Amino acid sequence: MILGAGPFQLPAIRKAVDLGHYVITVDFLPGNVGHRISHQYVNCSTRDVECVARAARQLTVDGICTFSSDVAVPTVGYVCERLGLPGIRLATAEVMATKHRFRTFLRDHGFAYPGFVFGKTYGELGHFFDTLRLPVLFKPVDTSGSRGVTRLSVRDEEAARSAFEHARSFSNSGTVCVEEQINGIEVGGDGVLCNGCFAFLAITHKHLKGFVVTGHNMPTNITLEDQNRVRVALEACCCALDYTDGPLNFDVMVTADDIIILEMSARNGGNGIPAVIARATGVDVEEMTLRTALGETVQVPAEQPMRGAASWVFGSDRSGTLRSICPYEQLRAEVPEVFDLYMAVPTGSEVRPFQHNGNLIGFVLFDCVQPTDYDTLMNRISQVIRLEVNPSEAP
Repeated sequence: MILGAGPFQLPAIRKAVDLGHYVITVDFLPGNVGHRISHQYVNCSTRDVECVARAARQLTVDGICTFSSDVAVPTVGYVCERLGLPGIRLATAEVMATKHRFRTFLRDHGFAYPGFVFGKTYGELGHFFDTLRLPVLFKPVDTSGSRGVTRLSVRDEEAARSAFEHARSFSNSGTVCVEEQINGIEVGGDGVLCNGCFAFLAITHKHLKGFVVTGHNMPTNITLEDQNRVRVALEACCCALDYTDGPLNFDVMVTADDIIILEMSARNGGNGIPAVIARATGVDVEEMTLRTALGETVQVPAEQPMRGAASWVFGSDRSGTLRSICPYEQLRAEVPEVFDLYMAVPTGSEVRPFQHNGNLIGFVLFDCVQPTDYDTLMNRISQVIRLEVNPSEAP
């Protein structure tokens, strides 16, 4: 059973079918593309733990997992516990999935963490201007993709209240975390744990525009020594969480003194991360995730020389209707380094400004032999892709 049937779950759904499994997808949108590939689907929200658990029991599934979806991870944990399936425990999934609980966990277990406060009302934040160092970030505790995030760099009560309300509007629980901004090198990536250690770990160079992820490329932009520091910190944190087997997506800030784990989740990453990893290393982390969900021992291919690979994530600068985009064949003809194009929405769809990754239109995957070529190739692709959006008539 795979939770989610959108465009970013599609590659994993296809792989599960190709591996010979009977695949059941779960999603509240009956027309989602993944349902056309799976053998059977359940029309249910991936957040509805009881509905998903009931369907999983009735259909006697052997394994359950999700891809590119933080909100579905606690449901995976709930079903694994209820049905005795391989996978993450619910309590562990809930800690990973909520920012204030994860920050509290890091603090209580001696890991590096940013100073933070949280609350459901602005008054519950206390005198955070006196306890936290500016700049600070306002974040909804239970969403991903930089939704609802605001940076505040001056002591301004009115701006702080506005940032709080903006973040709370994106939170399902109505809870906001305010935390100190950390300066360093932010990296991302995916790994697969086996018996508490990484059977495989890939760290990416993460590209950002403000808080919006605009792409990833490999090899990463940190030293081998820092890569080892990241590995050690992630394994130690997973050990403390009692998470020993399965996928791990992560965002980490690397500083001279500390490795600060910003986010981690028991699933594979979005924004083309698995495809970049597969192109660069030859390792298919999505297939490894499918196998661990079934309790199989994962086999990591022999190490091979890394090749440069990258993704560029794109969206619209305004609200409107997606009118057209350069066809993949033409894009590849004009930029031969491109090897795939994923669309999150079809032409004719309504789109919103690319102010967080929930509003992305798609991403392009391309070979990037030298890391220094990334910006040049990304600019070429952005010019060729010719994204046309008809502006909305309403303000």
